[in-house]
Amino acid sequence: MIDKIFVYGTLQRGEERSCYMRGCRLSDILEVPGRLYDTGRGYPAALFDDGSDRAVSGELYTMDDPSSRIEELDRVEGTLSGLFRRSTIKYLNSKFYCYEAGPLLKETSTDESRIMSGSWRTRSSLAITDPVDFALRFETHLKDSYKEHPGEDSDGIHYIKGDIPVLVTAPHATAHVRMGKLKRQEFYTGALAVLLHSVTGCHALYTGRLSSLDPNFTDESPFKAKLSEIAGRCGLEFLIDIHGTGSERPGDVFPGVGMNSEFLNGRSESLFELGQAAQSNGISLGSMDVFPAAKQMTVTRFSATGLGVPSMQLEINRGLRRPEIAPADFVKLVNFLRDFIGRLY
Repeated sequence: MIDKIFVYGTLQRGEERSCYMRGCRLSDILEVPGRLYDTGRGYPAALFDDGSDRAVSGELYTMDDPSSRIEELDRVEGTLSGLFRRSTIKYLNSKFYCYEAGPLLKETSTDESRIMSGSWRTRSSLAITDPVDFALRFETHLKDSYKEHPGEDSDGIHYIKGDIPVLVTAPHATAHVRMGKLKRQEFYTGALAVLLHSVTGCHALYTGRLSSLDPNFTDESPFKAKLSEIAGRCGLEFLIDIHGTGSERPGDVFPGVGMNSEFLNGRSESLFELGQAAQSNGISLGSMDVFPAAKQMTVTRFSATGLGVPSMQLEINRGLRRPEIAPADFVKLVNFLRDFIGRLY
């Protein structure tokens, strides 16, 4: 029996109906040939076609109990009423289910309602309208795999393609092993990376399962290998590597650009842009000497020296990464990061 399903709208991690995917394992993020439409009802509908010159962006899940899960999703998607219809797709050596526009939605699948980007994330994600709710939903789902090793269905590293040459990475969104010791996840950094993709159009790369090699410590790791692939084909012009720090230090955000700003690769104006964004959004910047990102082969150092991409590490105070406790501060953080990316590009 088919045990995988591709979702592209409100069932995606962090979105309004992502709760129906709890218990399923996110295997990959794909772009499947087809067309995406805005139904005008708060959710999209897709029509898949191998010959399409466009693609629909979404998440591929491995279902825990395919029979009962599909029965539930058929009900949620209104297959009996003709709202959606469940189809089977073969793509990239995988066979999976998906839901396409049914008879009741065909009338909304017009040229005028077509989403040319193929992405619901950047069209009408919950991240855009309610970043706090999105982050809470996203992290609730992600915590199921904080300390879960990658399986045969995934390497545990997820990449979402953007449309501006800026990449936001979150290599510690889940737990990782450093020098034989398990290090805990840095809460909400993965949610922030995906959220920023929605509100700015940046690329996003985050860990979805436990990393046996710390991406920010080990010279060679699967995370850095995937980063190299992305940089090679996307023409990146800037990388922001997001991390979390405790709340004991004074300062909201600590930038890391090397001992002498060498990881900016001559793009020194980005520090001024960071300062402007911070001032405009009520964010206090800590010293660059606290987390220079120069020790070991950090993602920032690797990106700047190995890939030639101007890079900056941002260590974010725990006080700003608590949407469940301080939602206003979290929104302030999101606005600051969105403002900064807007100034970069």
